[in-house]
Amino acid sequence: MRLFVQTTLVLGLSLLLAGSAFGQRGQGRGQGRGPGGGGGVAGLLQNESVQKELKIDGPEAEKLKTAIQKVQDQHKDDFAKVREITDQSERRQKGQELSKTVSDETLKAVSDILSADQLKRFKQIELQQAGIQAFSQADVQKSLKLTDEQKEAIKTITDDAAKQRRDLTQGGGRGQGNAEKLTAIRKESLERVQKLLNADQKKSWKELTGDTFTIQRPQGRRGQQQQQQQQSP
Repeated sequence: MRLFVQTTLVLGLSLLLAGSAFGQRGQGRGQGRGPGGGGGVAGLLQNESVQKELKIDGPEAEKLKTAIQKVQDQHKDDFAKVREITDQSERRQKGQELSKTVSDETLKAVSDILSADQLKRFKQIELQQAGIQAFSQADVQKSLKLTDEQKEAIKTITDDAAKQRRDLTQGGGRGQGNAEKLTAIRKESLERVQKLLNADQKKSWKELTGDTFTIQRPQGRRGQQQQQQQQSP
């Protein structure tokens, strides 16, 4: 139970960084429900469908669980401090810093557990989950050789998508209609970014993200499964 609670905190922070109001409202409540949801290395690594895709067996899964637990225990007080910040802008900034730290340390912790092929596929899935946020990552920008003009245009699209999400969810709605609209915002913004890429950059993006992967997540009290299709060129 403690692992579940701490893992959902990581997911909540990751969703907050992506501008999703689902993540902003509840430190992991309804994890993975919004577009791009379920971000965070820990959450992805422990997702059943991801483990199946990576061909992670029982012993490996237990080792991953232990490694993730150790990293999250080390940052338990940090999670609490971020939740106590009342200023939304400061909370987002501190959350971003903490999320990156936790993700980096978790990846490092599991690098000796997973094979090179498993790590490669996991990073592809992680980029798919990140959506347009992936294009803000320094390593992605370097791999795609994005120009300053492209970076600025992508930032504009990212900020516009975040505003649309805030406007949509500021009333506190969590219904299926809102979830579908959030998915549409994510899809449209990603398509806008992809239109900025030249042929070589699109090819590189495809190599970075690999085959499109559909994550399955337990949903609601009825335990239903919601499939979330990630868009790739």
